Amino acid sequence: MDAVHLRVVQVIPSLWQGGLERVATSLTYALAESPAVERVVVCSSGGEPHTSDVTAHGIPLELIPRPNPQPVALLRAATALARVLRREQPHVVHAHNPGAAAASGLARVLAGTRRTAIVTTFHGVVPSRIGRARRALASSDLVVGVGPSTTAALVDAGLPAERAVTIINAVEPTPARDEADVRREFGADRLPLIVTVGRYFTEKNQRLLLEAVALLDRPVRALVVGYGPTEAELRARAAVLELGDAAVITGERHDAADLIAAADVLALSSTREALPLVLLEAMALGTPIVSTDVGGVGDVVTDGETGLLVPPNDAPALAAALERVLDDPDLAARLAAAGKRYTDEHCSVRTMVSDYLSAYTDAIARRTGESPST
Repeated sequence: MDAVHLRVVQVIPSLWQGGLERVATSLTYALAESPAVERVVVCSSGGEPHTSDVTAHGIPLELIPRPNPQPVALLRAATALARVLRREQPHVVHAHNPGAAAASGLARVLAGTRRTAIVTTFHGVVPSRIGRARRALASSDLVVGVGPSTTAALVDAGLPAERAVTIINAVEPTPARDEADVRREFGADRLPLIVTVGRYFTEKNQRLLLEAVALLDRPVRALVVGYGPTEAELRARAAVLELGDAAVITGERHDAADLIAAADVLALSSTREALPLVLLEAMALGTPIVSTDVGGVGDVVTDGETGLLVPPNDAPALAAALERVLDDPDLAARLAAAGKRYTDEHCSVRTMVSDYLSAYTDAIARRTGESPST
């Protein structure tokens, strides 16, 4: 593998804060350091904090319109991307999610770079759009699901199984702050600290966590970290529940790893997930997990072993699971240790890069009938 000198174009829809963006940029930085990669270029509509990070790493960044399924937007993104493909002549385009895959397929035609392979990582969509997503992946030579459940959903929707592989996302979070400092900031020196991290979207259902906190039989501090359109609704719900200082809607933070590392428990209350990066990050940091059992969560969280799982939309069950972890330090320690073992074994950047390099060479061979030139 190290003898191969690949030219790779990463198509990342945006560079705003989010799990997809963290994974895609982490992979990009590692690829740029790999002896197997000659050059890597990022194409994206931009956004912070990752635009600055990509630039700081010395990665060439080409701003293109954000690819989405609407015909005009798709054509604009593909036209801009085609200019990059003609110039770079990449061995492989790595698209992230179906919109980027569709734009990449059209760009390959416009650029006349028919030997360029397309690998698409499918990070997940709402179930009602899975068929549409599968159709957008038609031009991809290989599709990567971020967990077994995600890959299986695509195959069930009609993606040929021989064009699907699973690669677990890497996580190597690095807290920068002392845990005691974090707890002092939020007045949790002597209180249990519960943290959830995720965009303020309906499917993340942080409202359920607020309702669970209201049912707890002890004072706690619960941090609801994120940003998005449901922020005002969450603040209003916390007020109705009279949670006071028990729940803090923090808004966007760039120190999520510090908050998770300082927490007594990481809670996830979503109604829909593919494979939540925040769960892997909590496991890597040695923080026990309580999560709703949705989507790909069960791919990495085994109930009673690497975390506690509860049914979705069940505030009493979520509250009871949080109480179990807070009441039983031995249980919390066992869950945390098992979670960390899992991420140590399966979620290193080195493993992810090796798996993607194998996917690239596989896709190139499928596309061209030969291995990449050395």
